Amino acid sequence: MYRIKLGARSLLYRKKQYISLFLICLFGTGISLFCLFMSKGMLLSLSQKAEVYYGGDFCIMSGSWDERRIENYENLLTEIDQLLPPEAELSARYDFSAEDLTSFYYEGEEVRQRVIKGVDFAASKALFSKFNFKCGNAEIERGSNKVLISEPIAKKLGAELGDEITLYLRTIDGYINTVPLVINGIFQDSSVFGMYTTYMDFTFLRQVYGRDPGFANRICVDFPEASGLSDEKIQEIQKLLESKYKMFPLVDDKNEFYNAPEVSPDTLALIALKANLNDVKILKNAMTAIITLIIVLLVIIIVAGIGSTYRVIVMKRINEIGVYMAIGMKKKAIMQSLLFESLFLLLSGCTAGLVFAEILCRIFAGIKFTFIPSFSIFLTKGYLHPVLDGKGLVLLLASVIFVTLCAVFYSVRKCVSIMPCQAISANE
Repeated sequence: MYRIKLGARSLLYRKKQYISLFLICLFGTGISLFCLFMSKGMLLSLSQKAEVYYGGDFCIMSGSWDERRIENYENLLTEIDQLLPPEAELSARYDFSAEDLTSFYYEGEEVRQRVIKGVDFAASKALFSKFNFKCGNAEIERGSNKVLISEPIAKKLGAELGDEITLYLRTIDGYINTVPLVINGIFQDSSVFGMYTTYMDFTFLRQVYGRDPGFANRICVDFPEASGLSDEKIQEIQKLLESKYKMFPLVDDKNEFYNAPEVSPDTLALIALKANLNDVKILKNAMTAIITLIIVLLVIIIVAGIGSTYRVIVMKRINEIGVYMAIGMKKKAIMQSLLFESLFLLLSGCTAGLVFAEILCRIFAGIKFTFIPSFSIFLTKGYLHPVLDGKGLVLLLASVIFVTLCAVFYSVRKCVSIMPCQAISANE
């Protein structure tokens, strides 16, 4: 116990000597935690946009050549709903590739579309509650001609909430169809998950394109209360479906299913969210690698700065160490008191660093970053939204404290290994 008291008193008595080490620890851990929380929030925002775009945590598709048509989708929807936990939300979708002569017109302006998603909005309320709307909402009745478009598309058209725009497309029979649509919501997105994507009612889209009322090419499953499904949970659901249906093996990339030869139309495939994200996987990996590199460099700076500086400080206290030895204090006890001293320094520095990280997060979370092109994929309502990563926080602080204490231990070990008379007679 006296070693702890001795270390605490020594730190308070020499606080001026340790102010630089305290600042190194404060800024190093603060910036590291800031990067960690911000990156966590950015990836969460990306994941939420992907969930809305792809329909939830996973979707079920068929091997049919006819736009992945799912036969008797209504019966299949009911059966799967009974197999899955009650918290799962299921809905049918029609993902329509709009690249073939599909455009919006408004007052002489034309904007081509890439994807139109036919959605059952009533069954997807929890999913669309994560959407970032500039104005309007996703409360669209079944059979309605109301649509959701992205903010960049609305700007290109010069259209606003409530305006009537015209959809121009070629139907399944090859005829040209022009349909009036009413803008019910404008969402904030200029990324791969939204800029050229439109959401409209599932039933209305089928009617416009000329599909029969029994057509669907996705059954989407979302777990609103869960922040993503683990690989184990996905595998468990896959086995559950395999017990009743002819299932394609789980894939990490949806293209493995798309490009698989001789897949029968009655074969179903569970496509997890991560299997849909290979388009942005490089982006996620690059961002994670950059943030990890920054954090590692900052930890190295903390360890090197405190470890080397502490060695100099201990060398200047060699006479004090000699006095401790002369009055009978064991070398082990002296080292423990010095380590407790550095531990208190690290704990106070890391605590202050956590507060500093919180201040930085609040400052940056108040800045609207929509002025950066294509950055909205990482934004929530136009702002960065930092997320506390408890596991990452504990791991980072534990790594800083442990590695720095190891460096300090190496620095002080030689100083306490000399004879008492040598230590007392040494010049500081």
